[in-house]
Amino acid sequence: MEIVIDTPQKAHYFLKGGGEMGGLTRVHNWSKTSLGTPDKWPTSLSNTVSLLLSCKFPMFLWWGKDLIQFYNDAYRPSLGNNGKHPSALGQKAKECWPEIWHIIYPLIKQVITTGEATWSEDQLVPKNVSC
Repeated sequence: MEIVIDTPQKAHYFLKGGGEMGGLTRVHNWSKTSLGTPDKWPTSLSNTVSLLLSCKFPMFLWWGKDLIQFYNDAYRPSLGNNGKHPSALGQKAKECWPEIWHIIYPLIKQVITTGEATWSEDQLVPKNVSC
């Protein structure tokens, strides 16, 4: 006889662990985003988020047509102490980064269009981490 435990941890094994951001990702209301609930996410997103949350290296991810945002504990300080965190999680990139959108969107569009990474050296991007 199999015992089925219907909990977010069981249902979304790929969100297990991950420190503060893992916890916030598990309780975030994803149904209010264009991604929908985690049980509807493609395997590639589930695997990528699992890797991101478990990594000790700062990682940030934009996903989908709305560039919905994910980040891990190591990246979190980059968002300021009382700034974009925690509202940046699950937010659309354009809504989170209006002050630098004119700089980053052409780069994002290039990646989406060509499938190739971009690289800039010594480029100033004056992001505002305070809201």
